[in-house]
Amino acid sequence: MKKALLSLTAFALSQAASFATIDLGYAVSRTPYEAYMSPVKQVLSSVQDTEPKMDRVQALMRQGRLFRYSHTDPYNPALPEQTAKRRVGDCKDKSLWLCDQLQDTSARFVIGKMKRNSRISHAWVMWQAEGGRWWILDCTMSFNPIPADSVGPNAYVPLYSYAKGTAFRHGGQSSSLASVAGRTKAPVAAKSPSKRGVATKEPVAAGGVRLAAN
Repeated sequence: MKKALLSLTAFALSQAASFATIDLGYAVSRTPYEAYMSPVKQVLSSVQDTEPKMDRVQALMRQGRLFRYSHTDPYNPALPEQTAKRRVGDCKDKSLWLCDQLQDTSARFVIGKMKRNSRISHAWVMWQAEGGRWWILDCTMSFNPIPADSVGPNAYVPLYSYAKGTAFRHGGQSSSLASVAGRTKAPVAAKSPSKRGVATKEPVAAGGVRLAAN
């Protein structure tokens, strides 16, 4: 009995440790993408703190996933109303649309790598649900939210993220860690993904500092 309790305790601690080490980054005044962030800042500046429920988030994920994939502008995200009207977009367009639909100040527009060794960047949303758990919302590649604490260190690697009034740099020693104790208020690819939410081929690098596009 004692051995079973010790095993259960060790498992719980390992799960808590995984949950507590999500890279939330640290606030910075500027990022390398400032020239292309006007649409992102415009949308995030008007976000209200509605704290949507998971069923609402899941419905939005399904809606965004069904938008036809199309990559046109390698640098500038389309405004959400344009994406919604055309029902078309790439990862940065869909991510910004999702931030606008969520209307939650915990939501972050993220630029990073879907795989650490990817040669091109990707965009997705990080969102903190009621109760404090962080989720990866990538409606370019998936119909469903992904628990951020369930992915390994080489998947969904954030480089920079943007929230209402704040930008964050990730991967440095000063990065803050996610907490299980409640919500925090602190404040882009050449190949289309498959219809089942899995990339069919690793995209080819485009060079420069272009924004994520898959």
